[in-house]
Amino acid sequence: MKLKTFVAILFATLIVIFSLQNAEVVDVKFLFWKLSFSSVIVILGSFSMGVLVGVLISIKRKITAKKENYGKN
Repeated sequence: MKLKTFVAILFATLIVIFSLQNAEVVDVKFLFWKLSFSSVIVILGSFSMGVLVGVLISIKRKITAKKENYGKN
């Protein structure tokens, strides 16, 4: 297993453990809304959004690199 994969799995496991240990209800305020969620949902949702943003940026960089390499040939 690659080191990068191992670190990612370890980090995700730590996030899940942390969120499960902090399961109380929290208020989330956004613009005009005030919602009550379990902190598990807030923590895992924030983590998931961060992963999604990272993946999208990575995909964009790969596409840009392919276009630049295609133009050089």
